[in-house]
Amino acid sequence: MIKKDNPSKKLKVDVLMLATSHIDIYTQYSIPMWKKYCDLHDYQFHLYQEQLLPDMAFTWSRIQMMLDHQKQTDADYLMMVDADTYIYHNMYDLSVDQILDQYLPEGKQILFQKDGSDRFGMYFSHNFKLSYELKRWTLPNAGFNIMANTPEVKQFLEMWIDLGQGRLKHLADIHPRTQNVLIRGVLQEPEMDDLVAYLPSRLVSKRNTKFVRHLSALSKEKIAAAIKKEFDKTF
Repeated sequence: MIKKDNPSKKLKVDVLMLATSHIDIYTQYSIPMWKKYCDLHDYQFHLYQEQLLPDMAFTWSRIQMMLDHQKQTDADYLMMVDADTYIYHNMYDLSVDQILDQYLPEGKQILFQKDGSDRFGMYFSHNFKLSYELKRWTLPNAGFNIMANTPEVKQFLEMWIDLGQGRLKHLADIHPRTQNVLIRGVLQEPEMDDLVAYLPSRLVSKRNTKFVRHLSALSKEKIAAAIKKEFDKTF
């Protein structure tokens, strides 16, 4: 299923997070928030706690996690959330169904968070140099996405990992690692790029957003403090 064929049918959604014990300082807050969201919408929350690709940087295990999970679920969609994301306390009612209905165009199968944010009423890429080089003002952030559980998405994920282990291995451990290979490899293939659409930054971003905030480039302590602030409003 790509989008709902029957408007009365509720989509089956699995929410995935990869988090090991070394970041317990903030996942003690983010995990209960995502579990609450899943409980409210009757989604399944799946916490993976082990590195799945030991020969690659840890962040690559998120991609393998999604690929492995596809094989064992009949969910219509997978939503992958980084451990350093949280939901604003007044936005739990916004369902994945609603997000897909509003933001996933016909024919698309993947929604990525934009790697940018709105400031002064305008959208700004967080990597202007790369946007200029590739002539892509909108770049994906690999830390939050919603993907259909389809053969096409399986091929997308397999290509992503294959490029990181093969032709683009030299980029796979250079920050931002998975995004480097995604942008310079997978999305350079027209049939893969055609699967992708983007969530507005006002919905998911690291600043000036209203649904999910994705923290980055902060210490564990600062991430924990930011998530706890919203956690305390929720519970």
